[in-house]
Amino acid sequence: MKKLLLLFCIPLFFSCEDKDNSENSIPENILKNFFLSVDTLVIDVGEELFHPGSYYLQDFNEDLSKGYFFYPENEIHEIDLNKMELVTRHVFDEDGPDAIPDYLNYMQLLPDAEVFFGNYAQMGVYKITGEKVIGYKMQPENVEGIPNDAGYSLTNSLHISPDKSTILSLPNTFGEPIEGLAVIKGAEMSAKILELPALELSTDFHIVFRQGNGASATGDYQQIQFLNDRFFIYSGATAEIYSYDWKIDSLQLHSFPHQLVPLTKTGDVPKNIDSREAYQAASRDLHKQITYGKFYWDETREAYFRFGDMNWQYSDEGKSVSSDVYLFSYDKDLNLTGETQVDGMKFMPYGSFMKNGKLHMQWVLGENPAFIQYTFNF
Repeated sequence: MKKLLLLFCIPLFFSCEDKDNSENSIPENILKNFFLSVDTLVIDVGEELFHPGSYYLQDFNEDLSKGYFFYPENEIHEIDLNKMELVTRHVFDEDGPDAIPDYLNYMQLLPDAEVFFGNYAQMGVYKITGEKVIGYKMQPENVEGIPNDAGYSLTNSLHISPDKSTILSLPNTFGEPIEGLAVIKGAEMSAKILELPALELSTDFHIVFRQGNGASATGDYQQIQFLNDRFFIYSGATAEIYSYDWKIDSLQLHSFPHQLVPLTKTGDVPKNIDSREAYQAASRDLHKQITYGKFYWDETREAYFRFGDMNWQYSDEGKSVSSDVYLFSYDKDLNLTGETQVDGMKFMPYGSFMKNGKLHMQWVLGENPAFIQYTFNF
């Protein structure tokens, strides 16, 4: 394997104010001597034949020894992440009582060899061997405490707790801002909605292009992420996030004093656009501003990491070619501990997980699925 070392050093000193303890400060930026090592890992698939670039949903077991990747022929490919080899292809029914939902939007691995599937209309828990365990009727009329309005959806960014007791989503009516965080108790099918005021500005950075009966959309939307046994609710438009502890039903706001990048997007963005050219121009303007990504947990350092990017550059043909990428670090209590610009990346990585202090981003090499592996050195 060929390695490329990218070295840079950015001295930076700043303080961090914890929302619960204003006296807590950070003596130094732990990423000030950060450098990145890059490698490529190819997954051995044996004699199996499939399109290696078709994985679009993924999740992992607790110790990150196995990855589960949804393949759009009603299959989950189980990959041994230690040996980097395909273990088995789990095939699910398309019809009958054990059929999984069509056009999946959500997949989440659960304990006891179970998996949660969902789309905008159906959801349920299945054994990894294919048997359906339980289905959920998540229409508003079936959930006590939820407005029963036409067009109201409970399945936006749907997630479930490991014990299946609590379902989370960001309910909204199509084209409208989210109502907040819906916390749904699955056994009683009752819910409450928690407000998320720090993320409301995301609505100001939605761009929609409508043409005939179709529509295209881009911008920053609130999302839920399950990581390290708690839920994160975040948006690309702001550094602030919420964490939800499902075990004690507790929602907490976290703010960070970033100095290298703006804390939020700003300005006025056109909401509805009537031409493709104007839509592309508005999208480019939006990408000049900071966009914050999801979180990664590094079990070796007991630390969280997050990327952000801004200042996208485009070729003469209009294709995106690069951006300024930033890396942020936080301790296990989500206190900011470091930030730096990452010159070795052209874009913020997507579809990734972190294991043994290394970030893995999905890739394709020849006819095999692969990972680009980034080692964080500091």
